[in-house]
Amino acid sequence: MDILFVTYNRIGDAVLSTGVLGHLIDAHADARITIACGPPAAPLFRATPKVARVMALAKRKHSAHWLTLWRATVGRRWDLVVDLRGSALAWTLRARRRRVLRSSNGDLHRVRHIASVLG
Repeated sequence: MDILFVTYNRIGDAVLSTGVLGHLIDAHADARITIACGPPAAPLFRATPKVARVMALAKRKHSAHWLTLWRATVGRRWDLVVDLRGSALAWTLRARRRRVLRSSNGDLHRVRHIASVLG
């Protein structure tokens, strides 16, 4: 199972997303996970089990980093795309399933909000 996990640039937010990543790892024994994150957060994910690739993308002018990520991921059919950034990326890739985090109204604790992406 090929999973694309789009997470945060900052280390603190990336740490908060590890619960969702851990659930994906536990739930999918055959997972091959590609993680897209910012350069500061990349070392956090490099030694994670079942992570086949970490793509550290620096932010660029005019959101050009999204185009870079799209180019790197569009050629593959993903079984699951989990986008914690709430971008349009997940909707432009071939994927069996998509889970895109919607913006929070502020009532939920940040960890619960991130976990809500998987229901």
